Amino acid sequence: QMREPLLFLSLIVPALTWFYGRSRPDAWTQGGVWPLPQHIEYGKVNRTISPQRMFINAGSLEDCDIVQDNVRGYVERWFFPFPVTADPSASPYHLSIRIGSACPVGAPQQGMNESYSLKVSSEKAVLEASEVWGAIRGLETFSQLIFYDEKENTYKLRTVVIEDWPRFSVRGLLIDTSRHFLSVKTIKKQLDIMAANKMNVLHWHIVDSESFPYESIRFPHLSKKGAYSPRHVYTRAMIEDIIEYARMRAIRVMPEFDTPGHTSSWNSQSGLLTECFDSNGEDTNLPNLIDPTNEDNFKFLGEFFDEVVSTFPEKFLHLGGDEISDYLEECWSRNKKIRKFMKQRGFTNTTQLEDYYFTRLENVTSGLHEKRDRVFWQEVFDSNKPTESSIIHIWKGNTFAELAENIRQATMKGHRVIVSSCWYLNYVKYGTDWKSYVSGTVETNSRYYYCDPHDFIGTREQKKLVMGGVAAMWGEMIDNTNIEAVLWPRASAVAERLWSRREDTNDAEIAWPRLHELRCRMVSRGYRFAPTNWPDYCPFEFTD
Repeated sequence: QMREPLLFLSLIVPALTWFYGRSRPDAWTQGGVWPLPQHIEYGKVNRTISPQRMFINAGSLEDCDIVQDNVRGYVERWFFPFPVTADPSASPYHLSIRIGSACPVGAPQQGMNESYSLKVSSEKAVLEASEVWGAIRGLETFSQLIFYDEKENTYKLRTVVIEDWPRFSVRGLLIDTSRHFLSVKTIKKQLDIMAANKMNVLHWHIVDSESFPYESIRFPHLSKKGAYSPRHVYTRAMIEDIIEYARMRAIRVMPEFDTPGHTSSWNSQSGLLTECFDSNGEDTNLPNLIDPTNEDNFKFLGEFFDEVVSTFPEKFLHLGGDEISDYLEECWSRNKKIRKFMKQRGFTNTTQLEDYYFTRLENVTSGLHEKRDRVFWQEVFDSNKPTESSIIHIWKGNTFAELAENIRQATMKGHRVIVSSCWYLNYVKYGTDWKSYVSGTVETNSRYYYCDPHDFIGTREQKKLVMGGVAAMWGEMIDNTNIEAVLWPRASAVAERLWSRREDTNDAEIAWPRLHELRCRMVSRGYRFAPTNWPDYCPFEFTD
């Protein structure tokens, strides 16, 4: 049982390195917090608490639906899975929640205040936050301070003083529901785990070439003909359910509809896609690029995205734009109709046609009934001319140096940036790969835990343009059966990098005991968290 005060991480490094050696399969902290708070000072004693004598007071916001949902949910999880005999003589313990603003009606958005302060003494605990979103983060931290003392068969609470806020405003997870359909239940479980890791953006890559599971009210034929089956469709009610579930956890849901490529599943929309031809001039019957010569297509895109922004309240709209070059030769260069259009416009190469498409797409999405900030994959910046207000999603760079240069170039042109290059979690390496990063079969010098979005040469203003990052879980080999164990706790490494102070989180070996405790905690809550290190164990195991 750890009772010593942990005042500053720099002071405990030698002790932790000695005590939590990699040879200890049972190494686990007690009341360690993940991700590490900005400022944390542990007290000298732990408080014994009784589940039946814990009380929460949320003050004037007790009727707030978000507060009610979180208080109820956390109370159910705090004292699981170990049964403890009720002690009516135990003194009561009170957690007071003080929030400095009204209960929000809408969904969380960019710029939401997630900061909080938490003071836990032997007598009481006080959680203060300017907004509800910060209180949610503080409740998660409070829940992690509770641990089970097996020797005494009691629950203990670590005393502590915490001042905390996120380092980056975008801390996301990408899920891909086109390659393999993910159930609403599975998506909700990932949202639960995201909240436990203080992640705040679900990047929903909802459709792609393989299938179109999004139900459009205006264009119902898209999912009727583009989904794998009628069972593999997200109805409006299902989407609203996911968005509301995310809202209760202070998580934004950013939809992505990738164009003009990755669009084979959109082919039920008449005239939308170009014909594609092989080197012999034969139709491949595999259209995968939107036809930019058809004026009706831009009218369709305007109506379609107008519906999308009515469905998703998130102010960021991801418009894709990646990997067009994979289809340019077959679908545009060899297409007589496209070549004629290019000649009429004076275009001498397909890059100019790409510029034309994205300019028209930006014009279309600028006229939506609700304003959105456009997000594009990196290629749109590399090859085209997006407006400066566009957010560039960096996903290329096989080395740390290449990634740094990609970020530098985009921020130098005044673009806000989201980083994913070093966090493609669908690439799996045997062993403790939360400490390292593998791209295909080539291991690079970039690592999940060590990759930092600010590791590039740039001005202070450029660094401010880096909004954070998104851990990507592409779905070619991922479905309901394995997404959880493949994702977690590897994505937890990303979560700490994007939340915590860099100078306090620069050694994965020192971080491991807290990550192991997080893993055991999440296993006890019923989630499939994979091991974090070489042979280890939890005092409780997943049995369902």
